[in-house]
Amino acid sequence: MEIRRLSHMPELDAATRLEATIWGASDPTPRSLLVVFAHHGGVVLGAYDGDDIVGVTVGFPGIDEIGTVYLHSHLLGVLPAYRRSRLGEALKRAQWRYAEEMGLPYIGWTYDPLMAPNAWFNLSVLGAQVQGLWENVYGSLGDAINGDLPTHRIWVAWNPTRPPLQAWGERRIMRIPPGVAELRRSDPARAREQADRFFGQMTAWWNQGFRVMGAGRDESGVWYEWSETSEKVNR
Repeated sequence: MEIRRLSHMPELDAATRLEATIWGASDPTPRSLLVVFAHHGGVVLGAYDGDDIVGVTVGFPGIDEIGTVYLHSHLLGVLPAYRRSRLGEALKRAQWRYAEEMGLPYIGWTYDPLMAPNAWFNLSVLGAQVQGLWENVYGSLGDAINGDLPTHRIWVAWNPTRPPLQAWGERRIMRIPPGVAELRRSDPARAREQADRFFGQMTAWWNQGFRVMGAGRDESGVWYEWSETSEKVNR
């Protein structure tokens, strides 16, 4: 397996096709934008198994709400057959090496709070820190994964050299319900209710001063670990 930066037209075309395959998207990131990212301060990384591209991540510089320039991770995707090989982690760490070389203090991205594998990967495998909760931030995406559901998202920042937050006071657990993907396929109306209800509970706890400290996992599923904290989230 090899991870390398992509910059030539055929490589970027392959990255766009892979994105469409993974997400079932009818409008993947166009090659013209990938060219801009690859040649003007961003980074497009491809993971190859021989001659075949099987994973991709795209990042570009962004400016956060306090004026800090960071690396925005636009997407990370791996073909299903490679998702238990730690390839996603390898791509993310390669992205971090680029950010570090560029002198950027962190990588920021969003993810769906009901996607248990993503919660575990982002918060426990990588150790990213939750920065905020964004309601329906992208609107309807209409792809095979999101359909017409509201795009409620958790916003995280990741710098693997920084220590984790320290919890204090009351602690709470919020379990991610099982069968989320299946419900989205079988009953979109109930899935919408589930997404709104879960995000509403997260927002209520956040507004009470609690913060997501990480994720836990056992044979029953994945949950969010919440706590009061005396620290600001590190970035």
